[in-house]
Amino acid sequence: MTTKERIVETALELFSQRGYDGVSVRDIARAVGIRESSLYNHFENKRAIFDGIVDVCVRQSEVYFRESALPFDQGDDTSVYRGIGLEHLQELIERTFRFFFDDPWNARFRRLLLVSQYAEPRCRDIYQQLYRDKCIAVQAYIFSALMDAGEIRREDPLAVAAEFHGPMFMWIHTCDSFEEARPLIREHVEQFRKNYEWRPTP
Repeated sequence: MTTKERIVETALELFSQRGYDGVSVRDIARAVGIRESSLYNHFENKRAIFDGIVDVCVRQSEVYFRESALPFDQGDDTSVYRGIGLEHLQELIERTFRFFFDDPWNARFRRLLLVSQYAEPRCRDIYQQLYRDKCIAVQAYIFSALMDAGEIRREDPLAVAAEFHGPMFMWIHTCDSFEEARPLIREHVEQFRKNYEWRPTP
């Protein structure tokens, strides 16, 4: 691991424990085991370190979704959701949301944003963008494709996505583990599928 990578990982751990405002550049340098002046050879300031953390976490999220053949952005292939039964659908949804619990970087990153969102506007904006707005936008894109294919009742895709994501958002932030969230997610998916007449086509 390079010094720059160690700085980012150490800063993430400290920020997730104390919040963004509760950690100084000196604290990070001391925890890494380097001089504060040496840290500035890699990052201009604390904000640059934070931006480095954001870049790493977003990149790792994209890698996970791409490797799992799951849509990550609007415009991605949605065929993985086409023509599948309930059990396969449950597996896909679980694979999607397990990442938020099991990935150690994402768990600490989410905690950092949660504890810092009221003191640091940038943390609040990123928190809302990544865990609310992006999720709903991608899910709306998926639901729109399924509506076009006749697999789900035609409604406003954004409204449907918000209804679907609301409970997921809550469980991501209130359950201690994926195993705690899993039965709640499965029940929600099954009920949602019934409510919206989600029927796969051959």
